[in-house]
Amino acid sequence: MIILFSNIKGGVGKTSTCALFGEYLHEKGYSLKVLDADIQASLSRHRDRELAANPAAIVPWEVISIDASDRQGLLSAIDDAKNFPGIVLVDMPGTVNAANLDLLYKAADMAVIPISYDFDTIDATGIFINVIRGVVKDLSLVFLPNRINTTENRADEMKQREETVKILGRIGKVTPRIKQSVVIKRYSTVYPLDKYQKAAVEHAFDAIIQQFKTP
Repeated sequence: MIILFSNIKGGVGKTSTCALFGEYLHEKGYSLKVLDADIQASLSRHRDRELAANPAAIVPWEVISIDASDRQGLLSAIDDAKNFPGIVLVDMPGTVNAANLDLLYKAADMAVIPISYDFDTIDATGIFINVIRGVVKDLSLVFLPNRINTTENRADEMKQREETVKILGRIGKVTPRIKQSVVIKRYSTVYPLDKYQKAAVEHAFDAIIQQFKTP
């Protein structure tokens, strides 16, 4: 199974949720690897820094940096992903205009789309959905509300959130929210989730896993 973590809006926690979900799957007993297709290579560089700080660390899952602009190399990586006996997560670039990204969207089984509820993010996510649907019609979409500030509960904000969830729910699955917290920002690609991280993500991540079983 190939699962993309993708959105064109920056700052929604695409890389951190991809890494946290990878560790969550690992601790659930899934076989997985992660492809870092982002031009910034944030996930790969994070892994490198962690291993440099602790060379004896046991790597729980593989991180492979791929160059999406290299069409043949990307096709080879996709072929390997399709034949991998487990789950392949892909940390996608924050754009849909880069060359060859259509190959990844066509190969994927699911796209997890981290979002927040501000107008800019919702507008950008709407544009993103339209572009993706223009590439592939039947890709399963899962919307992951992330970094949600639960202390701001004005009536107009709550109404906006409810309307957003209702609209997105017609397009795909909307998971429970992940609250804004420092434990989410300090993700690791080497160490297990601590109890605070697990408590922060488990309801949202279990909802994604449940989609594995949904045709």
